Amino acid sequence: MQTECPHCHTVFRVKESDLELADGQVRCGHCLAIFAADNPYNTVTYQDKETTGFDELEINGSERGIVADVIPPELRAESRKGKPRFGFLGTTLLALGILISIAALIVQYAYYNREDLVKNAELRPWLQQMCDFTGCLLPPPKDTKLIVLSNKNIFTHPNTQSALMISATIINQAAFEQEFPVIELRFENVRGKTIAGRRFFAEEYLGVPKSQISQMQPDTPVNFNLEIKDPGNEMVSYEFTFL
Repeated sequence: MQTECPHCHTVFRVKESDLELADGQVRCGHCLAIFAADNPYNTVTYQDKETTGFDELEINGSERGIVADVIPPELRAESRKGKPRFGFLGTTLLALGILISIAALIVQYAYYNREDLVKNAELRPWLQQMCDFTGCLLPPPKDTKLIVLSNKNIFTHPNTQSALMISATIINQAAFEQEFPVIELRFENVRGKTIAGRRFFAEEYLGVPKSQISQMQPDTPVNFNLEIKDPGNEMVSYEFTFL
């Protein structure tokens, strides 16, 4: 017959002849609780020695308890302690999978943030190698916030009526070379409203064909002049923006 330990719910087989000898009392081989096999819910454990007369190892003073025989020794809790969860191959594969996942995350982060990362001169060679391996195109570094305007001056055109002359100098303060920016010039009235404006590309304010324009070198001043139409008497201020 089969019986179940009411403490740990281990199910095991016992012989009726053995139960008769032990007066129906058995000890669970898993948790060591003593209970009545024919009525497992009327439980008597080895802690009840004073009231039952059973000691920890003896049943009815003479018969030894019948232990569970349905759980293989290698599956018992005490036998599993200290054994590695994974073998060498499993551990190696797990570690390799983690490294591949981390590498994939790094590549994804670098790809989606490449425009910011390429500004770092130390990282760019590594990013270039990664793009050579993956086949991606590394964009040139660009940071218009590091381009400054100096020596700007706007005055009436000496030879053309209703026109202005613009003279200015731009400097690339970045640690890397970058393309010439688009310059946006806006004129505002006394209320701060834009009354005129225009964007100038590098070939316009440099006065050379686009194919002949190279990169802006770090800390190298570049002078330019522009001729524009006078926006009128309402103009009280102007602003340059690099795009």
